[in-house]
Amino acid sequence: MKAPLNIDLDEDAILDHGSPAAFPAVINEDGGAAEAIVDEDGSLDRLPKEAKRNANGTVTLTLHFPQVLSIRKDSKISERRFETLTFHRLTGRDQRAIASATDEMQTVVALAQSAKLNQAVMNALYEKMDMADITNCGRVLNHFLTNGPTTGR
Repeated sequence: MKAPLNIDLDEDAILDHGSPAAFPAVINEDGGAAEAIVDEDGSLDRLPKEAKRNANGTVTLTLHFPQVLSIRKDSKISERRFETLTFHRLTGRDQRAIASATDEMQTVVALAQSAKLNQAVMNALYEKMDMADITNCGRVLNHFLTNGPTTGR
């Protein structure tokens, strides 16, 4: 008589983390786990196709959904259309401003610091921006953080 097949459906079961099968990276649907494949060409540090590198090291991002803000300055109200945003590499000063912001505001502060926009302007712009544009802005910042000057290795 065959031994009964026991299937554990408890997703919280403790796995032997030393076992290569504990975290299969690629599932072979023909049965079993295949070799782990690590994508070192991941897109997190790549600029989105809407971004253009400038000669001075900045990156200009064209927004999918341009926005218009009414801005009061010197007692005058004007409309400002945002079709693109130009991002600069972050500095230590920028990092301090980002770190001093609340958790909910750190992304908005990071975008304002990198785009060299007044924080109040970026707050209003961020509220109106489409999520696809916000995601692309984040990809530009991530590009700056993961692609520094080379050391000649």
